Amino acid sequence: MMFECPHCKQRTVTLKQKYLAEKWIDVYCSGCGGRSCMYPALVVVLWFFYTWDLMLFGYVAYEKVSIGYFIVMVVGWLLLDLVGLVIPLGRMRPVAKNK
Repeated sequence: MMFECPHCKQRTVTLKQKYLAEKWIDVYCSGCGGRSCMYPALVVVLWFFYTWDLMLFGYVAYEKVSIGYFIVMVVGWLLLDLVGLVIPLGRMRPVAKNK
């Protein structure tokens, strides 16, 4: 599965790169070398839901000693990972080189 580079509009971004972009890692296009990232405001919202999922269901699983809530937490985490693949990549300027 390949995703579109916002610079050259070619499908050169791999699934792994897209997944890592959700974790605040920059993506470099293998075709044009353009640097991209996910839109930070959307990633912040996504990470809020990661934290909410972990805190709510993790706490309830711990307090109730229930594997069911732990499974709900893991499924919620995986669903959030899938949502992260929908967040578009944004263009970034090239890294400035020191002279």
